[in-house]
Amino acid sequence: MDHFEMVEKLREKANVSYEDAKTALEVSGWDLLDALVYLEKEGKIQEEASASYTTRQEPRPAQPRADDSAKGVMARLFEALATLINRINRIQLEVRHRGKVLYSIPLLAYLLLLGFAFWFTIGVMVISLFFGVTYRFKGADGVNGVNRVMDKAADMADNIRTGNREQNKE
Repeated sequence: MDHFEMVEKLREKANVSYEDAKTALEVSGWDLLDALVYLEKEGKIQEEASASYTTRQEPRPAQPRADDSAKGVMARLFEALATLINRINRIQLEVRHRGKVLYSIPLLAYLLLLGFAFWFTIGVMVISLFFGVTYRFKGADGVNGVNRVMDKAADMADNIRTGNREQNKE
């Protein structure tokens, strides 16, 4: 390494001017380490604001827990699924005829019926509306909106049914 490169390297490391770096190297016999020590003794080294050195150990990032493994993720997934099923089971679908409850089934059973026999289940529900059967959900907050829609469907079926009777009488 030639003298110019040594001066530039010391200037970068010590954050000093070119003249100070060259003088320190000349005084120390062109030894970089001795030149750094010389500049330090002279108080010419300017510390960078962002640089800091310490012997204190930084806290290590947490190691992945055993729960973060695939087995732990699956366990949490099944736990969440069980919680969801329990919440769904608290909601009941009541089937009524003329204000009297015919039967009540958990929402999960109804959803399974929809999943396996969608068109049959929907068809039976629509046809039963014309025979005065109504449906209501009970057991959880937030079912009022669904119940209003179910009541409107029952009212429409009733209007269609009574409308047809009036036309037949004429």
